[in-house]
Amino acid sequence: MNEPYRNRYLLIITILMYIAFGLVTSVIGVIIDKFQSEYNLPLQIAALLPFAFYLSYGLFSIPFGIAMDRISARFVLLLGMALMTLGSFLFYLSDNYLIVILMIFTIGVGVTAIQTAGNPFIRELDAPSRYTANLTAVIGIGALGYAFSPLLVPIVQSYGFSWNSVYLIFGCINAVLFVLLYLAKFPEVHLLEEEKIKIAQVRSLLRNPIIITYSLGIFLYVGAEVGTSSYILIFMSKVHGVGNHESFWQPGSLWYSAFPSKSALVVGLFWLLQALGRLVIAPMMKHVGEKNIFIFHSFGTIVMLVLAILGSEDISLVAFALVGYFTCASFTSIFSATINSFDSNHGTISGILGTSIVGGAFWGWLVGAVGSFSNMKCAMIINLVAFTYVFALAVWGKGKLDVQPAPLVSQSDEAV
Repeated sequence: MNEPYRNRYLLIITILMYIAFGLVTSVIGVIIDKFQSEYNLPLQIAALLPFAFYLSYGLFSIPFGIAMDRISARFVLLLGMALMTLGSFLFYLSDNYLIVILMIFTIGVGVTAIQTAGNPFIRELDAPSRYTANLTAVIGIGALGYAFSPLLVPIVQSYGFSWNSVYLIFGCINAVLFVLLYLAKFPEVHLLEEEKIKIAQVRSLLRNPIIITYSLGIFLYVGAEVGTSSYILIFMSKVHGVGNHESFWQPGSLWYSAFPSKSALVVGLFWLLQALGRLVIAPMMKHVGEKNIFIFHSFGTIVMLVLAILGSEDISLVAFALVGYFTCASFTSIFSATINSFDSNHGTISGILGTSIVGGAFWGWLVGAVGSFSNMKCAMIINLVAFTYVFALAVWGKGKLDVQPAPLVSQSDEAV
């Protein structure tokens, strides 16, 4: 296999891996209530599903970064696919809720491995000048997994299969990708010096005010994103009495067979609009400014979530979907503002920010616990607090956005 053909093959496999981990990530938002009912559990126990998944980021982001540098990208990617495959199959086969939670954690570890190794790996598959475009395309296409996964559960159930059958589907997809990845001939991947994680620098960086405030921003943003998307179905059920099998369309129609659950459709739209939003704002940043876009969208997130909490059934459904759109700028803006504020140690800083994604575990669980002990409106207010911090960071944060390109850079380099 010649090198250009091999690299195109690996790029396609990488895109499919990103779709695969999108599938196993966003599906959590539509299985919490089913998991709770299946095993007759209180909501604070069912909330351990997103907790277990996102805990893996906090525990393994830095170790996988080190493993990629010291062993290889191939090892980390294959390990990630193996864990996603094993976790999916054992989830489907399990009849014990503790094993199910453990398998969600296993899948989460696999996803962490794929994300950690995937981005630098993509750089080796094409000319360096096309790295940003390729990475954007891979992440954008991979978002299809996030958008489609919430719709898959009600579709599977409408054909008479159990909700956990989706994990049998995920297991088969992951197994095929593992085999294709194993058989592929890998290029040698070298981390740039700035991409390497330097443990010795972590302690000093953690004392820096920008690292502290922006890592907290990632922690709270991801926590609120998970705490919102994972509980839309439960909120609509508890607050508005919308059942999982209520659709916008009449039974027997083509649209009903495609979208049998209006709440699950809104979860899918949450992720789809977030992905489309990133594509929309990317060209706008040059003209409007990254900071202005961050402020506008983080404020819009708060407004939409307030409408979702206080509005009628129809308003809540629309507002929850639009929360997904307005979150499109937050993660990348927080990440970029932090990286732009430092001239070195970017790999270590990325590791710290990646570890902060563990907020999805703790904040997501807190939302479920509050919903269990109080009500889902109070639980969603927990997310409102986190999104308010993100808005404050957008307005008053000291991180650098709208960084001007350095002088004496050629026009062709600027286009990269």
